[in-house]
Amino acid sequence: MPFRFLLLTFLCLLPFLASAQTPTPDSSYAAKLKAPGVKMIPIDGKYKVWTQKVGTGNIKLLVLHGGPGNTHEYFENFPQYLAKEGVEIYYYDQLNSFHSDKTDDKSVWTIPRFVEEVEQVRKGLGLDQFYLLGHSWGGMLALEYAAKYPEHIKGLIMSNIGYKATVFNKNRFSQYADIIRRQAAQQGKVIAGLDTMGLMSLTPHITPAVTKEFRSLHMMRRVPEPPIYTRSQAHITRTYAVSFMPFMLAWDFSGRLATIKPPTLVIGAQHDFVPPADIAYMKKHIPNCQAYVCPDGSHFAMWDDPEHYFPALIKFLRKTERKG
Repeated sequence: MPFRFLLLTFLCLLPFLASAQTPTPDSSYAAKLKAPGVKMIPIDGKYKVWTQKVGTGNIKLLVLHGGPGNTHEYFENFPQYLAKEGVEIYYYDQLNSFHSDKTDDKSVWTIPRFVEEVEQVRKGLGLDQFYLLGHSWGGMLALEYAAKYPEHIKGLIMSNIGYKATVFNKNRFSQYADIIRRQAAQQGKVIAGLDTMGLMSLTPHITPAVTKEFRSLHMMRRVPEPPIYTRSQAHITRTYAVSFMPFMLAWDFSGRLATIKPPTLVIGAQHDFVPPADIAYMKKHIPNCQAYVCPDGSHFAMWDDPEHYFPALIKFLRKTERKG
């Protein structure tokens, strides 16, 4: 059953992967390369990745963006909430993301290599006993890094990510199916046979209208979209989607949750495609773990429910610092 699910999921996503693209550098790109605190860090002996230190403080926070292929940009509201807490933030665009180097070498698309990339970035930034926050795919990467290099992490934050791809993807495609049925009903139509174990049945019905509604319900519920978020979405690099999809779909950390050593916070959101049940599961199975579900947020809860997202994050940082 798991293999069938992975195969069907991959086939279902093929229409979206066909529109892969690399965004063209713009004025924002040029400004980012010259911004204060920017440091290009060598990795793997042949590439460079973009990083930026923002603010000063005793609490060091490195953030891992989603995708792969997204950018650090949607974290740009973090200083607004965290600067007063003495948080020194380190942005970082992963290899093949907008502000970092690109390569067509498909061998880079493995989780272990990305883990080693994060370790090289940590060394390049001179970080130790730091907080690591990963969002979406970045949360998967943060878990993998914490499992291998726990000695460097003072606190781990996983944002809007589950513990097993087949579990949260099943929920994601159930949400797509609900939207398809609802839109069809509004047109006086009935579509049968839509379920998460029959993903091929979804593909013909995932129209731009379905995609738009999914995003407005489960990705970003704030209207209008914040300009920073819109800019970050325009800078997503999709060219390498086919290369990373197999390991993304097969990812399963459920058997290793108990090995996580650092104090941990798992942040979810009520309207996310990662269900609150996943957040509860991780709280139960990760030692020294706290959890919080943003009641009004979706996948980018730091933007559409900051009133709950950042107080939960700040509470965790304060508590961990007191014990530290």
